[in-house]
Amino acid sequence: MTSLPAADPVLEPTAWGRALAWALAAVMLVANLAGYALDLYQRFWWFDRVLHGGTILAITFWLGLFFCARRLHPSYGRDLVAVLLLACVGIAIGALWEVAEWGADLVLPGDVIKGKHDTIIDLIMDTAGALAGAALAMPCLRRRPAA
Repeated sequence: MTSLPAADPVLEPTAWGRALAWALAAVMLVANLAGYALDLYQRFWWFDRVLHGGTILAITFWLGLFFCARRLHPSYGRDLVAVLLLACVGIAIGALWEVAEWGADLVLPGDVIKGKHDTIIDLIMDTAGALAGAALAMPCLRRRPAA
């Protein structure tokens, strides 16, 4: 019978991973602000779709590196489980965003929600972004050197 070590090694983001996480977060923040300020949602049919996927990718990746790394432990053959658990966090954030859009549609003038088709496409893009962000996070984590 084999036993696992008493404590899993702690993972931390690589320098490249940290830089990429902050760069993605900054780019997606600017893209979101520009989308509203420059009315890019109306000018380009694909903008909302790309923004949903990219924003959730950036959030999931960032959370995976800076908040979830201590709990992911993609070792002992559990890489897929770690990716799926982290992706679930991103998917949940995307779903909460859709609820926020629905709430905004109730209280703000205009038409934030474009119908069921728009909502399901947004959720699909959120899911794709979350899966990509989670998968991207795994190679950007490394075991913390022993003290």
